[in-house]
Amino acid sequence: MTAEKLSTRYDRGLEHDRLYDRALAEFRFLIVNPRTRVASLKAFLEHELPPGRPHYVKVLFLETVARLLGKDWVADECDFIDVTIATARLQEMAISLSVELRGTVQGGDTPGALVLTPFGEQHTLMPHLIGLLFDSLGWTSEVLEPAATRTRALERAVEGADVACIGWSNARLATEFKTLVQDVRKLRKGPRLPLIVGGAAALDSIDFLVSLGIDCICDSVYSAVRICDNYYELERISQQARAAGLTAVVSPSGIDWLTP
Repeated sequence: MTAEKLSTRYDRGLEHDRLYDRALAEFRFLIVNPRTRVASLKAFLEHELPPGRPHYVKVLFLETVARLLGKDWVADECDFIDVTIATARLQEMAISLSVELRGTVQGGDTPGALVLTPFGEQHTLMPHLIGLLFDSLGWTSEVLEPAATRTRALERAVEGADVACIGWSNARLATEFKTLVQDVRKLRKGPRLPLIVGGAAALDSIDFLVSLGIDCICDSVYSAVRICDNYYELERISQQARAAGLTAVVSPSGIDWLTP
């Protein structure tokens, strides 16, 4: 099945869309300037991006900026101070925009995504961006900081989630990652919570993740959210089928409803 909310056009990254060239260049200049206020950066997203795009494109824009800064860092085209300032600003924006979006959510049927990182992980920008992406697509998200996974907050968050996404960047935290997965499995009561994992360390540890029973390994925030969206939709269809005494079967042409 193809998730319509994230088309191939956006999956490639906004840096491949010429309509965003000027905006990306200007925003990258602003975000590394210590004099630029976060309110100004949020106003830029509101008024300077190409008009008529869905709200989630703003999140993809921030994610693209983060990746381009990473490429600049690897190519020695920006320094540690630039990256530090930009990362802090991007994370502050992600948290602020998530709070605003959650304030507009209505109804109790909204799916919930839990976003985690193992204890000791210092790279937390992408988990906050993926949480914001969920919020922009009509989900609710909760992003737990690494230290919070060692508190009672984890138990409450696990029980309220429909899916869990774990970001793992530091390969030296394999033991902490394993402990987090075991804690999530132990704390979950009722239906098994699907675990989707991504990050630099995850992509280098496929066999290790398979041995832990991880449900899916992703290489981008786009694929992680698409998979969660599809999973939740299939679960919803399955519940409707059971309530009607039918069986829902996925076929190349779509969903077939069968009578047992």
